[in-house]
Amino acid sequence: MKSSLRSLRQRQLTPKGRAKLRERVTVEHSLSHIGRWQGDKARYIGVRKNLFDLRRTAVVHNLHVLVRLLKEDPELFTSNAGTA
Repeated sequence: MKSSLRSLRQRQLTPKGRAKLRERVTVEHSLSHIGRWQGDKARYIGVRKNLFDLRRTAVVHNLHVLVRLLKEDPELFTSNAGTA
């Protein structure tokens, strides 16, 4: 176990390893938000309804992210199609 932990720490020292870690942190952060909103237990009986609930929660999370990005930079979502 110590050798695998050592290799993971070595990977963090390379630029490619740091980029992969940043990507992973972003994904895990989003999943953490969804897990916090949904809770630990399934809300419904059956996979189909719980999968729908997961997707619904993911959409709500994405909308929260879009609102935050829009507040940070309102020009981010403006279309430049007619100004060519």
